[in-house]
Amino acid sequence: MNIFRLLKKNKLFADFDDNEINKIFDCLHGHINKYSRGRVVAEAGDPVTEVGIILEGSAVKFIRKADGELVNCGELEVGGMFGEVEGYAGDRTYRSSVVLAEDSTVLYISIPTIVKQCSKNCPHHQKLLENTLSCLADRIDVINNDAKYLKIKSMRGKISKLFYDKYLAQGTNVIHLGFNRNEMAEYLNVSRPSMSREMIHMKEDGIISYRKDEIVIHDVERLAELANTAR
Repeated sequence: MNIFRLLKKNKLFADFDDNEINKIFDCLHGHINKYSRGRVVAEAGDPVTEVGIILEGSAVKFIRKADGELVNCGELEVGGMFGEVEGYAGDRTYRSSVVLAEDSTVLYISIPTIVKQCSKNCPHHQKLLENTLSCLADRIDVINNDAKYLKIKSMRGKISKLFYDKYLAQGTNVIHLGFNRNEMAEYLNVSRPSMSREMIHMKEDGIISYRKDEIVIHDVERLAELANTAR
């Protein structure tokens, strides 16, 4: 396992080279654990003291409703992390649980070592702190977008707004969503079957086509009209 290569997939270590990761690693009091599939590595309501980073394998985030139903809140692939927001917010407890979808390796980093300058006055620590703030800002942006999409009532309006926003951000008519259909349905707060049916209708209307998380926009003007008039 090349830990340097794997860590570079994580946003906290964006733009770090191998030498920088090697120098800062000792300051972070990190430890690596290997687990079997099905292991719950974070439990909603438990205190957060570390950020977990998936080095190998994958995981699923979920919440349990009062009636016992489990709701999928997203998937974590290699480089994905958990606890990076809850560890700095409110009562510092996990908002959702995390269960491993396959045999996995997880790196844990003590939260205090991320935000506090180390005794060595390590220059790379400032870079890590800036990346941490960037991650938190990205999450705030996602929350703001969530509110924006929740205000739209029509299914086609929600989907069109999301795709058009991605089109503007990525500057191409071949856009990558960055999440799967289940995550997209959760993000838009809609049912997966209803969302899929509407995407089929949009494909039949010649507006889009799709494959996995890749969306091809065939009629940008029509999509823009739908997005800008979504209510």
